[in-house]
Amino acid sequence: MNDRPLKSSENSRTTLAEIVGEESLQGQRMQAGAILDLMDVAAGRAAFSHCGGQAVTLSFDRVDLIYPIHHQDLIRLEAEVALVGNSSMLVHVQGYRRDAHTHSFTPIQSSYVTMVAIDGEGRPNANIPGLRHDTPHAETLRHRAQRIKSRAAEWQHMQEDASRLEPLRAADVEEPLNRAKSGTRLPEETEIEVRRVFLPRHNNQLGAIFGGDILLWMNRVATYSARSFTGNPHMVTIAMNRIFFKHPIFTTDLVDLVARVVYVRNFTLEVEIEVQLQRLSGELLRSHTGYFTVLNHDQAGVKQPIPYGLVLRDSDQPALRRYQQARLRHHFWETHRRD
Repeated sequence: MNDRPLKSSENSRTTLAEIVGEESLQGQRMQAGAILDLMDVAAGRAAFSHCGGQAVTLSFDRVDLIYPIHHQDLIRLEAEVALVGNSSMLVHVQGYRRDAHTHSFTPIQSSYVTMVAIDGEGRPNANIPGLRHDTPHAETLRHRAQRIKSRAAEWQHMQEDASRLEPLRAADVEEPLNRAKSGTRLPEETEIEVRRVFLPRHNNQLGAIFGGDILLWMNRVATYSARSFTGNPHMVTIAMNRIFFKHPIFTTDLVDLVARVVYVRNFTLEVEIEVQLQRLSGELLRSHTGYFTVLNHDQAGVKQPIPYGLVLRDSDQPALRRYQQARLRHHFWETHRRD
């Protein structure tokens, strides 16, 4: 481990640029799925440059897309390996949008993607180079990545602790903002179920589905769920919370997805998405869970209050637990957003 070769973080630096969206919708705000897909590709390329072999997506840290992306925008992504473990690589991905008037690139998001090096048999490859931090930039990147890694562990412990709290009482969990809504929806009424298979064109070099294609699909369903909840067709994803891919997804798998609204604020709501795989053998595997924050706005792009809240009942412990975990996620990020 200590005598493995070292590479500079600069060796992995990757820049991609893409004009996103549809030409017929030029100028209209677009969904986050396209940028998430590009982020996955950029992170994968940076990981490949460092390890010299194949790598797969293990997890995404939180992604905030608070600056609008429009159809036919020129998006640039810069990716660089920031930390290296035994077989894992934490890749920093920074996105930029080109301003059509000033011709300058403005930062639009920053996130971290964990990639895992894979050997020829599809197993984690521990024989990858270490990382040399030999410039001020590399040192800054390393310290930042270590804080992100610690924050991710804290977030995971928080969620696990909240999952064990029971019994919960609606009066203790519910926020006044939810209680003050003019209308309500039952949690089970917000559920959207989707089942699909992926095609070979979605495969990476190892025969599994690209993480970016999965995120693109999840974001589409999250947006549909949010719009069904409010009745407003102009909602858009502005953040994706952490996603950890527990199992690879193959073209032979049936992929089941259940999306539901779990938390409502003034102008935003959170959609939880659970993904389950059915293998050809009939085996059922829980793949991963994702959380998407969706903004409610009008046709002009001005944010609008969400009129509905969730009905929370003591008898529905799963819904109360999801609400409490989502509430903790929201306040966790409000506390740590400047980390």
